[in-house]
Amino acid sequence: MKRNKLHYAWLILLGVIMIRGFAGGGINMTSGLFLFPVSQEIGVGMGSLSIYFSITSIVMVLWLPFAGKLINKYDIRIVAIAGAVLQALSFAGMGFMNAVYGWYLLAIPYAMGATILVSLLGPILINRWFAKNAGMMMGIQMAFVGLFGAVFQPVTSNIISIRGWRTGYIYIGGAAFIVVVLTALILLKNRPEDIKLEPFGSGSQTDERGASEQVHEAERVYDTERIAHTLDLDISEKEALRSTSFYLLLFFMIAITGIGVFTQHIPTYGSLLGYSTRETGNALAYASIGSAVGSIAIGIISDKIGSLKTCYGIIGIGFIAIAGFLLSGSGFLIFSLSTFLHGLISSSIMVLAPILTIKFYGQRDYEKIFAKVSMGAPIASIILIPAYGFIFDLTESYLVVLIGMISLLVIAVLCISIGWKNRCTHSGCPSPWRRKR
Repeated sequence: MKRNKLHYAWLILLGVIMIRGFAGGGINMTSGLFLFPVSQEIGVGMGSLSIYFSITSIVMVLWLPFAGKLINKYDIRIVAIAGAVLQALSFAGMGFMNAVYGWYLLAIPYAMGATILVSLLGPILINRWFAKNAGMMMGIQMAFVGLFGAVFQPVTSNIISIRGWRTGYIYIGGAAFIVVVLTALILLKNRPEDIKLEPFGSGSQTDERGASEQVHEAERVYDTERIAHTLDLDISEKEALRSTSFYLLLFFMIAITGIGVFTQHIPTYGSLLGYSTRETGNALAYASIGSAVGSIAIGIISDKIGSLKTCYGIIGIGFIAIAGFLLSGSGFLIFSLSTFLHGLISSSIMVLAPILTIKFYGQRDYEKIFAKVSMGAPIASIILIPAYGFIFDLTESYLVVLIGMISLLVIAVLCISIGWKNRCTHSGCPSPWRRKR
């Protein structure tokens, strides 16, 4: 094979961007736009209709472990197409519903498909195809999800206002289905070895960088601070689930997601502070920019300084963001800056989960373990999104919520610190690492 030939990993990255862009940025990020017009036409409250989001999160928690096993067992193209049938066609099907129970029922296959296409497919394929800079690649594809969402949101709003919400569901769901199926058939491949390749950045790829870079890379691999020992870890799913580190990692993801889901309440909080709808909309735009920037930056920074330091950095930004929210009544600039920083935190959820999984447990059962670690995000959504709303209803203030978020950040510090310290204490860890601990 010629050295200047484009590695197929880049086409995999393009495929992941297209699939997650339409499934995540196109469907998931436009779902909220339908709530008001649907509730008005079918005659139910927005609260009753939005219950289908909670059903979605519950199904994701239950389905994630099974979805991870399916991706590990079957060809990725088949699984992706199945995901498109479940998510995209369910979303399109909502355009034909006349009663709220229709959304409740369709939320089940919708969540099953979204789990495959949005939560698991991208991180798993990137881990399979990229032996280096995987964090940066995950950040890039997450940034594109935000950019797709920034395009789809105004487009969907226009469709709803001109042609109605039913047409909006059908158009967006149908477009996502067609794109995901075509992308899966044309671009996706299961593993590099299936087409006689090695992951990008490994094996014969390394000699392109020269001897000096190989030496530098070798030093990096055995640098405990950067934790590249994942190349040697061979920890099974069973061993991981028996370890303290797994549950600490899961609680870390719940805590960080608990900060991220405050996004749903930012418009209400902005209105409570006296800002106009237009101003809160602009602030949310800054949050989207922060999410796009963070998606790329977190992956790159993690590759450079290590996952643990990156986690500490994200937590530090979280403290600053919450302090900014507490002071946001004094000026819109502070409110906007706080939403931008909050966007950085929100982007870390999907980027850090796969990176930390591979650093903790290695490649052996990565798909299965990652699927269980990913359960932290929907668990937090199920519990904390409504909890924040109930607290506001009782107190007519977000002060208690913001104080609670500070507590979540403290929990995140403790969980990642103790979990990182104990990540190699179980039997699956290579003995040289156990001796160093």
